[in-house]
This record gives sequence, structure tokens and C-alpha cells, in this order.
Amino acid sequence: MKLIITTIFVLTSLVSFGQSPVLDDLWKLYGSRDYDKVIEKAKPHLDNDSIKVDLNLLLGRTYADKADFKTAIPFLEYTVNNTPDNSWRKAWALGYLGACQFMLQNYNDSRKVIKECFDLNTTKNVSRYAYSKILLFGFDDFYKDWKIVESEHFRFHFQHMDDSDIESYIASREAAFQNINIFFDSELPKKIDFFVWNSKEDAKELLRTNLGFADPHFCIVHSHYQQTIGHEMTHVISNYSTNMIQKTGLINEGTSVCFDQTNQDKEQIVKDWLKNNDKKLTISDIWTNWKNYPDELTYPLAGLFVKELIDNFGKEQFIEFFSNQTYDNAKSVFGDKLDKLINDFENEINI
Repeated sequence: MKLIITTIFVLTSLVSFGQSPVLDDLWKLYGSRDYDKVIEKAKPHLDNDSIKVDLNLLLGRTYADKADFKTAIPFLEYTVNNTPDNSWRKAWALGYLGACQFMLQNYNDSRKVIKECFDLNTTKNVSRYAYSKILLFGFDDFYKDWKIVESEHFRFHFQHMDDSDIESYIASREAAFQNINIFFDSELPKKIDFFVWNSKEDAKELLRTNLGFADPHFCIVHSHYQQTIGHEMTHVISNYSTNMIQKTGLINEGTSVCFDQTNQDKEQIVKDWLKNNDKKLTISDIWTNWKNYPDELTYPLAGLFVKELIDNFGKEQFIEFFSNQTYDNAKSVFGDKLDKLINDFENEINI
């Protein structure tokens, strides 16, 4: 299913309160997600007492968004300890600190700090951030009777599932993880917190979205127990296979479909859809206008296309390309053979 992005909150207020030009420029740079440049330019100003709290908050958030959670913590703690309780700076520092503790698997500390952030109720943006993490991380009271079971690569959260079913469910997901990561060879920062919902209706009411989805940055999956074994975990595993720069629907979803561990005849599904709707497909248009097409076409199609890329160019070139999933980067990595592959693929599908 569609990837849910809950990680990045850009605070426009931080660059509009007449702060120093240094801070204005740094927060704008942060908003562009050029995190390495933020760190490089911010550190020389850390001894400036007039902006020290803000710079620590900025650096803490930057390191957290870079998935360097351990390094982020001292900067966030400095902000927490040097601002008043009603400060939005303290609230944001607490929110990010709780997220970092979650990624270090300090779950009790994470729960405490994120709820403290929410209870401060300083601004709508930071309160929304905290509440989204309470729901995403399983800290809401709704989850209090869920069963938590850890395995080698997962921390499962089960909503009303029999023990006999839990055992087989875990075994199948562990096997899928091993199969998928043979290709990606990823090192995840923590176990995948895998929420297994018994009720789609409960999930929709609480989370305000449909199952299933992943938040790869936080190594989290929320899935109905009957959904595909490998799709959502592939989002997490693949996200940590390289330094992600830009994702596209065609490649990112296609990769998860390609590794979803099902035996669906995706080619026949695509051909039937095109025939029934009297359509011809163009990869270039789907690549750039992903949301204009229905999921029942794009998902199996994208899975087929990603498989073609892997089969023709191999693992190393695919991973090199995967960090920046645009057509322009594909041309840079794969060369002139890419357009021939696309042409042949379209001719095969558009029969």
C-alpha cells in the first residue's frame, strides 16, 4: 500500500520571527533537507549564546532526520534543559527526543517524553507531531491489551490473534525478511515494529488511514494480518540499503511489489486491465504522473518494471540507482540501454 510519510515537519514559524540571519538561513537550508550542509554551517556558531538553544534544536532535529539518532540526543537534551516549559522549542526538542529514544529501543523513555511533549500543548504543529507518534509508535491506550512478541528482526504487536497463529505468522515474516535482505543487504537501526491489526475498521478509526503502510525512517509497519507478507517490510529494508535522496512511486512501490513474496501473475493482471479499459501504457508518463493512475494498474505494473530493471542491470547498478529514483538518474546509471528496455517493456505489455 501507499507509503505514509510522518517524519518531516518543516516549521515555517522558525524562520519568520525576526531571528538572526544565521538562523533564518539555516532553517531554510534544513527545509531543503540538505542536512550535511546544515551541520557544516551550524556547528561554528554553537558558542553564540544568543542562538545556542535554537542551534541545538536545529542540530538535534537534523541528526535525527539523518537517522543518526544517538548523536541527536545531546543537542535535543540541551534545548529541553535550557528553555521554559511553555516554549515551543522545548516541545519540539521533546518530540524529537522521544523519536530518537524509540529508535534506540528505549520504549518506556520514548513514551514518557513524547507524551510530555503532547501535554505541553504549545503549538498545533508540534502537538500534531507528538500525537502522530503516539499513534504510530503504539503508545495510545488503544494498544494497551495488544500482545508484543519479539523475534530476531521484528517486534510484533498483535491485536487479538491466537498463539498458534502468532507462531506461524512470525515464522513466515522472518523467512521473508531473510529472503528480501539477501538482495538489499541492509543494516537497520532497530528491529521492525510490526503492528498486526485484526480489524481494518479499528485501524481506520484510530489512524485515519487505510492499512497497510510503512514508515521506513522509524522501521514501522502497520498491516492487516491478511495482507502480503513482504510488501511493507520491503519499504523498511530497502530504505536502509543506501542513502535515500529521492523516491518515486513507480520505483519505490514497484520494488516493494517485486519483493512482496507472492506468486501473483502481475503481467496478466496488467494486460487484463489494459484490455478491459482499452488503454495503452507509457512508462515515462507513469513515472512522472504516478498519482494520476489507479492502484490496480500501477502496483503490478511497477513490480514488473522493477523486476526488468534488476534482471537486465543487476543488483549493484539497481542499488546505485535506487537512492535517486528519477528517470534522469536512471539514465545516468543505466545509460542508453534504459530507453530500449522501456520500449521493449511497453511493446510486451501493450499487446
